Amino acid sequence: MANWIDLLGASFLGALLIKVIDYIYQTILSRSKAKKTAKDIIDKHLDPILKSADELVGKIRSLAQTDFKEIKKFEENEKGFKKIVDHLNIAYLFAQFWARIQILRKEGNFVNLGSDKRGKKLLDFINTLEGKRTRIVTRAWQRGIGEVLLSQSANNNQGIITFPQFVNDYLNDETFRRWLNEIVILLSKINHTSIRQKFLLYGVIIHSLIDTLDPNHLVTKKRPGLANKLSQKSKRNLRYRIFKLYLPFVSGFERYIETN
Repeated sequence: MANWIDLLGASFLGALLIKVIDYIYQTILSRSKAKKTAKDIIDKHLDPILKSADELVGKIRSLAQTDFKEIKKFEENEKGFKKIVDHLNIAYLFAQFWARIQILRKEGNFVNLGSDKRGKKLLDFINTLEGKRTRIVTRAWQRGIGEVLLSQSANNNQGIITFPQFVNDYLNDETFRRWLNEIVILLSKINHTSIRQKFLLYGVIIHSLIDTLDPNHLVTKKRPGLANKLSQKSKRNLRYRIFKLYLPFVSGFERYIETN
């Protein structure tokens, strides 16, 4: 009798052990697949995000070097269609960057993008850029603006409308214009120091995103910082809040803050 009990006990333990091993195997396999999927999505979308970020940083830097007089100049001197195009060119660069983030969100909706090292850092940058004290517009407006730029191709791949189409839609589509006016109106307030500093701080974060995720600048340009254009308040914000608390992995962040 004891032998039967021992045999049954051994069989039970053996079956339980197989179940445990199978569970562990399936868990590891599932995590491995999720990580591979996250890597695939980041591989697909990181370069377009970096390129749009690079264009935006280049424009912010160009504006900052003249204390945003470029905007003031065409507001004062240009009229009609040319003035609209000059304004919308800047708005388009912001909207294009936000649209790229929206595409990433859609395709990575059911994937743990943070399982990829680059994905984790990218998400930290996105969350920082959307923070209450950092963002240019609210999250709802940012996502809405990003959405209205998206187009659907014949093979169901999402892309972004061209700049001429962007201008045409702004001039002729009232709903489109309502979404974009949030950033266009903000640009019209560039005479205010606080607004200029908001754009500069946002630009520094994107600049550090580029340097961190494309350190060899394979798809982006290497640019110096704009520390001499930042206010002391912006520098403190970057040093003690943004880089210390939210983006601690950004190495050598002082180069964005200190004047050489």
